[in-house]
Amino acid sequence: MNSGLDCLTPVGKKFIKHQIETGYLIEKIWDVTVKHTEDDAAEFDCYIYSSKELVGVGEIKTRPLFNRKLKTICTLKKLEEKGTYLIDAAKLDVLQEQSRKNKVTSYIFVNLPNDKKLLVFKITNKKGEFLFEFERDWQKTKFSSNDYKGDKNALCAFLPIVGNKYFKSFDY
Repeated sequence: MNSGLDCLTPVGKKFIKHQIETGYLIEKIWDVTVKHTEDDAAEFDCYIYSSKELVGVGEIKTRPLFNRKLKTICTLKKLEEKGTYLIDAAKLDVLQEQSRKNKVTSYIFVNLPNDKKLLVFKITNKKGEFLFEFERDWQKTKFSSNDYKGDKNALCAFLPIVGNKYFKSFDY
């Protein structure tokens, strides 16, 4: 285990706690079993099983804030106004790779605790083919959940929300 990982800091542990809680939501809403990756350095968050059969892989996010610096509350309405959900593009590439390797669908799950909503983006099919088009662009983002580490420039993906048939929202 790498003790320099952000997920092992107090703030990072809080994010992991939210990730596990979101895993329970996924299980309840979808009637599946979510197995979180055991390696803290894994580049994706979970395996999804239905009746003990691997059916998917996923990345899990919890977004109480739209902008941590400004403390702007994140809601589905705000995301719809923006039109997209921003995520590190490397996450999509990892999901695509895992989808191809395991011959399963990949997903991004976003917990919006202020709305009590679970957002689900179906990213790839079982062949690892992206299911919808999205833009990639360089953006200034936080280095990690540990804000004191500052900002970084990252290649981000902008996942469309409005009009995306591979996006769904579930109340909880």
